[in-house]
Amino acid sequence: MASVALMLLLAAPADLDAAEKALADGRAREALELLGDLADRDDADVRAWIVQGRAYLALQGYTAAVEPLLRASDARPDDRALARDAAWACWGSAQGAYARAYLEDAIRMAVRSGDLLLLADLHVDAGNLAEAVDAYGKAEVPESETLRVRMRVAECLRALGRDGATEAFAEALEEALRRGDLASAYKAAFAAERAGRFMAWLDEKLAATPDDLDLRLYRAYARAASLLYAEAAADLRVVLGKRPDFLAAKDQLSAVLIAEGQRRQKADLVDEGERIGREVLEAEPTNQSAWQRMSWLAGTYWTDGRVQRSYDLLKFLHGLDPEDVNTGLNFGAMARRLGHYEEARTAYEGLLEGAPGDPDVLNDLAILVDGMGERARAVELWEMVLSEDPYNLNALENLYTHAWERGDAVALETLLARGLDAATRRDGPVARWHWFRDRLLWAPSGFGG
Repeated sequence: MASVALMLLLAAPADLDAAEKALADGRAREALELLGDLADRDDADVRAWIVQGRAYLALQGYTAAVEPLLRASDARPDDRALARDAAWACWGSAQGAYARAYLEDAIRMAVRSGDLLLLADLHVDAGNLAEAVDAYGKAEVPESETLRVRMRVAECLRALGRDGATEAFAEALEEALRRGDLASAYKAAFAAERAGRFMAWLDEKLAATPDDLDLRLYRAYARAASLLYAEAAADLRVVLGKRPDFLAAKDQLSAVLIAEGQRRQKADLVDEGERIGREVLEAEPTNQSAWQRMSWLAGTYWTDGRVQRSYDLLKFLHGLDPEDVNTGLNFGAMARRLGHYEEARTAYEGLLEGAPGDPDVLNDLAILVDGMGERARAVELWEMVLSEDPYNLNALENLYTHAWERGDAVALETLLARGLDAATRRDGPVARWHWFRDRLLWAPSGFGG
C-alpha cells in the first residue's frame, strides 16, 4: 500500500500552495514533490523559487538551494530573511574550485540581510579579517554567542598583528571563566598571557569540588604548559586513579614525566614516562603525540650513547608500524650498530615493499650489505639510488669511495664531477669533495687498489 500511495503522490499535479504548506510543516521532501517543475518554468512564480530553495536548504542540499534562493532574493531584495537563507546556501556550497565565488555571493547576501554577525563569520571564512572585526564590532551579539564572538575577535586581531589582541583574549578569558568553558578558558589564558589567573581560578574551584576531574585535568594541562611538570603529574595521577584508561591523560602524564626527568636528570621519571607512552601506543598506535615523543626519546638515547636503549624503543615502534620509513631507518641503524644485521636487513627490505625505490632506504640497505661483505650488491643498490635521485650525495660518496678503493681512475673522474655538482646544487659539503680530489694527489687509490 505504501508504494501505491507514493506513486499516486508522484503522479499528483504540481500544487504551489500545498508545497508551501508542506514546507511550513517541516516536510521538505514532500514540498519538492508537490512543487514539481513549477520553479523551472519560464513564468515561474517567485514563491516557487522560495519553496524550492528553502526545501533544499532544509535537506542540506546547499548547492541545489543556491540558484533558486539567489533568484528569489534578487526578485525580493527587501526580504531580509530570504537573503539570509541565500547566504547560508552559498556558504554551505563554498567548497572546491568555486569556493571563493560562493563565499562572495554569501557575503553579498549577508549584507542584504543586515545580519552583521553572519557577515562577520563569512568574512573570517573568506580571510577578510579586518572586515570581520569591523562587522563583529557593529553586530548585536546574543548572550549565547558572546564568548564565541570574543574569541573570534581576539583571534582576528592577533592574526592581523594589531594592538589589543592580548586584551581581547583577556576579555574572552573572563567570559569563559564566567561560563565555565574550560577549553576556551585554557586557550584564551595563554593567548592573553594570564595563565596564572586561569590556574588560580582552577585552584579555587578544585578547593570546593576536589573530585571534579575536568577541572583537575585542565589544571594539569595549564601546569604542564607553564613548565610545572611535577605539579601537572600530581594532578594527572589523581585523574588516572579514577579513570585508568583515560588515554589523553596518560599521554600527558608520559610527556610531563619525561620532561621533568630530563630536566632533573631523573632516570626513573624518564623510565616511567616511556613505559606509559608505550601503553598509550599499544592501545592507540595512531596517537601522533605519543608516537612523536617516543621517537624523540629514542633519538635522545642515541645522542646519549645509549644505543641498546634506543634500539629497544625503536624496535617497539617499528613493530607497531613496520611501514613508517623514518622509524624503520632509525631502527635499522641501531640494529646495525649492535650487530643485528639480519634484523636490520629485514627492516629495510620491509620498508622497500611499501616504498619501492626510496633512496634513503636503498642507501642504508647498501651500507648494511657492504658491511656484511656483499660489496657487489651494495654497488648495485647505490646505483639504484642514483637512478631515483641523480644528486644523492650519500650514494655518490659511497660509489666514489668504492672506485677509490679499486683505483678506478675513470670512475673517480666521473664521480668526482658528479659529486661536486650535486654538492653545489644542494648546498652540500663542497669542501669535502675538494678534499676527495686533493687526496688523489697523494693517495690515488685506497687499500683495495
